Amino acid sequence: LDGSPRTGVQAEAMAKAGIEAEKFLLLNVPDDVLIERCVGRRSDPVTGKIYHLTFNPPPEDPEVQARLVHRSDDTEEAMVKRIEQY
Repeated sequence: LDGSPRTGVQAEAMAKAGIEAEKFLLLNVPDDVLIERCVGRRSDPVTGKIYHLTFNPPPEDPEVQARLVHRSDDTEEAMVKRIEQY
């Protein structure tokens, strides 16, 4: 799941564009769980698959392992900032 809007500025822009939500879903997840999920995420640019080092590990194939990408903003520091914005 991915949320939008994430900030007040985004919510204002959506309202100005005439976009209104009919329903909202709030998942109350502890910060440490959110951080763990983010930091362990990896993607395979060839297949487009997204893995998690703990919860959905990539294949043991060395070729796949070598090409996995860890987004530069998938760090604990970046996630803490995202949580604070939220």
